[in-house]
Amino acid sequence: MAPPRPNRGPVLASATTPPDTALPPFPTPGPAAPPAPPGPRLAIGNRTIPIVLPNRHDPRLKLSAIIVTLQVLGQTVLDFKVSIAQILITIATCALVDMAVTLKRQGILAWPASALLTGNSIAFILRTNGTDHGDWWSLNGIEWFIGAALVSLLVKYLVRPGGRHRFNPSNVGIVWALLIIGPVHVFPQYLWWGPLDAPVLAALLVIVVGAVWILRAVRMLGMALAFLVPFCVLIALFALGGKSFVAIWSETPISGFDYWVKICTSPELFVFVFFMMSDPATAAKTPRGRIIYGVLTALVAAALVFVQPTEYGIKVAILASLTLVCAVVPLIEAAVRRSGARGAPLADLSLPAPQPRSRGLALRAVRPATLAVAIIAVTAAVGTAALADNQDLIYIERGLTGPRNAQ
Repeated sequence: MAPPRPNRGPVLASATTPPDTALPPFPTPGPAAPPAPPGPRLAIGNRTIPIVLPNRHDPRLKLSAIIVTLQVLGQTVLDFKVSIAQILITIATCALVDMAVTLKRQGILAWPASALLTGNSIAFILRTNGTDHGDWWSLNGIEWFIGAALVSLLVKYLVRPGGRHRFNPSNVGIVWALLIIGPVHVFPQYLWWGPLDAPVLAALLVIVVGAVWILRAVRMLGMALAFLVPFCVLIALFALGGKSFVAIWSETPISGFDYWVKICTSPELFVFVFFMMSDPATAAKTPRGRIIYGVLTALVAAALVFVQPTEYGIKVAILASLTLVCAVVPLIEAAVRRSGARGAPLADLSLPAPQPRSRGLALRAVRPATLAVAIIAVTAAVGTAALADNQDLIYIERGLTGPRNAQ
């Protein structure tokens, strides 16, 4: 048998530093090429592809560890209605798409830290009707998990006004699935995880410790409090006003003090605030902006929750509030800048004052990506409000038997 020919398959080779060369007598015109990232490379034929490995200081690794821990608790002691296969396929879908896009755009194979987190978050919250706890390798409704994953990444890569993605990827993918696919096929993880016994206490401990670990690193403890305080106060007022909701895990409507407890002490609410709202790429950037971001999300969430008579609607309302507020984060940042400018010293009066933008320039500024942001936000608001009149949801949440109850 003939020996294998060289360069016929992918091999790993260590990156080397090119030898020093003499500088030209004059600067070379044009921008310099970006340096190749250090680390290993993948050789395929005549092409060498740099490989970017995970950075152990990346806070996304910490967050992934927390979500994986909660997934393990969900599979072992919390009776989550999601299979291991659904989790792994959702994560793999996000990772493969992200790596392919990065390779196409930047010519590198990068560790898909954000995509892994997106897939894990989708599988942590989204559920498909007909999947029971203990169906470890069930592929029931896997198309809905894959669809949510693809929507998340499509919005991330295609809806980029100003050159950066506007929405939290997993958030917009889950909201899309819950509103467009609907309760006949999918539903969110329940607000109530069970009695306050050892498994639920263990999950809450992981969430609280993880929140301190993550939020201190990204400087968003203030943002989390800015959401929780007004939201919990408003939900308390709703409870005092007689609001209630029905849920498939309760034989009677949840009202009174229990209404407040089931919403405001839900592990799902804490996961949303601590680990989804705190995404540095889509949250406001300044400390004051983050406080406004937290308070505004709380107000929008409470307004959407107020009209919902079902747990499904309440969970979608909380998730959709982030979609709406992410759409206006640039307005929050602009308001903070204007506030800072009013308190700054007067500018040099000899400088010309900025001229107002003409109407033609303003119209041209409304680009497709900006329109897409508006459409996504309006769809989330209108779709969530419409859940209040969805009679199929009432039927499902009351646990009535028959073909209309897909769960």
